[in-house]
Amino acid sequence: MDGRTIWFESDDIPLDASLEAFGSALLVPSLHSGRALRIEGPLCERWATNVQRVTDEFRRLWYPDHARPLITAERGPPLRVGTRVTALCFSGGVDAFYTLLASGIRIGLLVYVVGYDVKLRESARARAVESMLRQVAGEVGCSCCVIRTNLRRHPLVRATPWLREFGGGLAAVGHLLGSQSGHLLMSSDGLGFAHAETGSRATTDPMFGSSRVAISHVAPTVTRLEKIRAIAGEQIMQRHVRVCWKNVGSQMNCTQCEKCIRTMITLDVCGMLDRFEAFNRGKGLEAAIDRLPLVSDVVESFYRSLIGRGLSRPIDAAVRRLLDRTAIAGKLPRRTPRRGALRRWVHAMGDRAWPRSWRGAASHQPRSRFRLLGPASFALVMEPLLGKAIGYVRPEGNVGDRLIEAAMIQLFAEFGVRWRRWRPEVAGDAEGIDMLVFGGGGNMGSRYPRNAALRAAALETGLPVIVLPQSFTSAEDRPFARVFVRERASIKLRPDATLAPDLALGLQTVELPAARRDLGVFLRRDQERTGRKSLVPRDPVRWYRDPMDYLLMASRYRRIVTDRLHLAVAGLHAGRDVTLLPNDYHKNRSMHETWLEALGCKFAEPAG
Repeated sequence: MDGRTIWFESDDIPLDASLEAFGSALLVPSLHSGRALRIEGPLCERWATNVQRVTDEFRRLWYPDHARPLITAERGPPLRVGTRVTALCFSGGVDAFYTLLASGIRIGLLVYVVGYDVKLRESARARAVESMLRQVAGEVGCSCCVIRTNLRRHPLVRATPWLREFGGGLAAVGHLLGSQSGHLLMSSDGLGFAHAETGSRATTDPMFGSSRVAISHVAPTVTRLEKIRAIAGEQIMQRHVRVCWKNVGSQMNCTQCEKCIRTMITLDVCGMLDRFEAFNRGKGLEAAIDRLPLVSDVVESFYRSLIGRGLSRPIDAAVRRLLDRTAIAGKLPRRTPRRGALRRWVHAMGDRAWPRSWRGAASHQPRSRFRLLGPASFALVMEPLLGKAIGYVRPEGNVGDRLIEAAMIQLFAEFGVRWRRWRPEVAGDAEGIDMLVFGGGGNMGSRYPRNAALRAAALETGLPVIVLPQSFTSAEDRPFARVFVRERASIKLRPDATLAPDLALGLQTVELPAARRDLGVFLRRDQERTGRKSLVPRDPVRWYRDPMDYLLMASRYRRIVTDRLHLAVAGLHAGRDVTLLPNDYHKNRSMHETWLEALGCKFAEPAG
């Protein structure tokens, strides 16, 4: 596909070389990109006819202006019907366990795909999930198989929202197992309705079937609460349930991500949370809820449905606080009107917001772009600042830190935060200030002593000090009023911290010029570099001080390879192909895993 090989493999079971499998997996990505999908070879007549109906449904939902992508030259005879064994796509989640234990359908084969929610490189996680799969299959007395695939690594698939694509991706599994199983079960998501963005639906999943393989969407109207109530007493689920897609190492559930929290809250409603070893019997749930910035509109109604349904008092209060934060975020615009956005950009950056060739030329003024992350993603950070007089403690740093600061100024204006700069060298400068905020970046801990001294001076004022999203280089146990960290690894160094995005991801930029060069490689030459000092003398923070110049520099290249975190962020703002390399501690890797991968950034270890 586009010169790249897509493969599926299994050590447990022979897979069919099915054109229908690849057609199902690539239908939505082709539709999303507006590309034709040409399949050379005979296809099942039933599949080819039905998949056009699937296409029309997805065009109605998401792509009304896109043409049907599937182009085929020939139809084959009906496929030979495989065995009558029923297979279930099984990740160990609540929905899959409900189908296995309570649907009333006899299931002979459990199937898990490494490369979908657990990435191929995550070998420890893959082994843990495989172990769970085999234990569950052994306890219920059925067979199991693990399939591996690089499907999600293909650029066409990576550019497609996985929520839309995964229905076709799971349907592909059914066709690969066609000679082993004639019926594939795909569990509903527990919302009780078909969300507009979901690509696995009761109306479309069966249409991915063929004359050999039937595909069923199980229990589309049964809610997650109803499912959990039906099976929470099953010891096999208490031991093995796995809902987390951001689990760490071999842990099955991190107990901190939204999916874990949602499941734990539901178990609390049922009075069963303390029985679940898989969730550490609910320890730390209230604090975990308070660390969530907000919930998406996909699941907000589910959280609201749990209020007054039997939650324990502290959990009920924490859920209400979470919904209040979400409501605040929901009142914010998803994007800023063009003129307002540009005025705020100019206010933040001064006349330097415009390249020299654009200044004073109204006909050449650039258009505003969407942010990488909308303002709602930062509501949790801004909420404690509202209604107070804020003093901003500016960290020492480089042009990447100034990019964070520019985004902060825009967000302060957007949320209506009243602030001014606080200068520790000016006697009495804290007068009239209610609270100090220390700017975001990557300088918490003892590695950067001048910034540590700034934080100490801020605390000496006696005012509460909030730390905006930061990375910790080492532990720093100072009595801050609140600490936000921008990536998950730093939580280990400050366990009471709250996860929130790097503010630079919320920067509202202007449309940047087209790329003029192909590849730019930019490597650190400071203490955070990995290994020896680079022979490539291209550390951009030595050349640039102004964030707009930094963005313009990044926009010159179609592809960027760098270990400078905020050059990578600048490249993503410019819409470029960005590969981030590690620095000498967890910052880059953890930022990639926490936020940047979902925004299209790649990560690579340096050669040698």
